[in-house]
Amino acid sequence: MLSSAAAALGQMFDRKFRSVLWMGVGLTFALFVVLMVVLQWSITYTPTFGLSWVREAAQIVSSLLLTVVFVFMGAPIAQLFASIFIDRVADAVEEKHYPEPQPDGATFWGLLGAGLTFTAISALLNLLSIPLQLASFGLGAVVVIFVNGYLTGRTFFELAALRHMPSREARALRRRHRVRLFLGGVLISLPAMIPVVNFFVPLFGAAMMTHEYNKLSRNR
Repeated sequence: MLSSAAAALGQMFDRKFRSVLWMGVGLTFALFVVLMVVLQWSITYTPTFGLSWVREAAQIVSSLLLTVVFVFMGAPIAQLFASIFIDRVADAVEEKHYPEPQPDGATFWGLLGAGLTFTAISALLNLLSIPLQLASFGLGAVVVIFVNGYLTGRTFFELAALRHMPSREARALRRRHRVRLFLGGVLISLPAMIPVVNFFVPLFGAAMMTHEYNKLSRNR
């Protein structure tokens, strides 16, 4: 697992990765800007009830809300972008490290559909965990790490595997190595919760799990 992470990090700034990296950064930044604009627009329609400080308070709350979104929703956002970039990243990894021919699997649209499904589940569970985090930070943090470790490991690995095998085989391979991939998911999801750092997580996670797929599929 650590060797896959090291290999992914070592290739992060290769020529073929750079365009994907900038696209990921651009999309994440665009999402941040859209959320900021929506929040600021919403504030203009906030009723003041004749109190001048209401909108100032709303601005502070909206800024905190945006921070919470990027902390708690970093992993789902990374999973969504992984479904968009997985083909480009995996092709670059396999061209360099695993050049032998491999069978074709799901199309781009199939991978995107799977990624959107995983992202929706992850987003829902992360949103549901926010009250628990606020009530008990320690317990909430454990729950978030567990949920994101499982879902992130599953998402990134299955997207890498679906490029070369049917979904049933991809799920079976993941289940045989569930503990290893859970730990890999934790390794990916923790930096995904850090603003700015999460720009790089989809690229790192897709590359790392492409290595994992190629290693594990050869030892079936």
